[in-house]
Amino acid sequence: MSEIKKSAAESKDYKERFEFELTVGNNIICQRYFRINNFNQTALRSYELTEAVRNCVAVIDRDLKDKTHTYLEMYAPKVFDSVEQMEAYVADPSNADRLTFGEGLVVRGNSKTDYVYTKKGGVVELGYKFDDGELTEAPIEDNKVTYKFAFKVDGREACAMVWDGYYPKFVRDKIDLSNKRGKFEDDEVGRLSFEQYLLYKMVQGKSDLVYGLIRNICQACSNPDNKSYATSESDIQEGWAVTSNRNLWRLN
Repeated sequence: MSEIKKSAAESKDYKERFEFELTVGNNIICQRYFRINNFNQTALRSYELTEAVRNCVAVIDRDLKDKTHTYLEMYAPKVFDSVEQMEAYVADPSNADRLTFGEGLVVRGNSKTDYVYTKKGGVVELGYKFDDGELTEAPIEDNKVTYKFAFKVDGREACAMVWDGYYPKFVRDKIDLSNKRGKFEDDEVGRLSFEQYLLYKMVQGKSDLVYGLIRNICQACSNPDNKSYATSESDIQEGWAVTSNRNLWRLN
């Protein structure tokens, strides 16, 4: 099994048979082509492939929830009704121990930007609304976005799973399954902007997920023994018992 990365020009002429796609709404966020050695066609009708795709989704969901947790920890926004109210709160010495570097300060209403508390004890404009009201005003249901992970063969969908995610806008706009965006050397950290520092914290200690997702699918699709696959409801118990010792990348 190996991941194939090709230039745009090369991709027009040749593509591997197998691919996965992660879409958010109608937008493709991540797409990878790869080969499966010893591909077994029977796998396309199997319980094992369904489980492999389900596990891929669990890995992606856990990654985005981890990043959401980091995002919320860092922003943990304080909410104000006006810029003047926010500035007065920050200027009050009695509130100094209630503010931490990188903390988000949200101004409701018509404010065109949110703010962030700095090391120097002041505030700076972010230049954008970091949550678009998601964490402070919008009902949770309004933030629901549909996500889809699909395994395709020869351009046709073979197995897919759809789920609803409630990750903050900042997190879903910065989805990167390779976890390379936000990687910086230690001596660079002190020079990062707040947004860069947030990305740095979100991927800290994380590895590239792409290889594991591909490996999961490949192992589910490359068993040479047709009889070991569970392809009907009556096969699942027996079939899964036969294949349960295979080295699938599964979550506890």
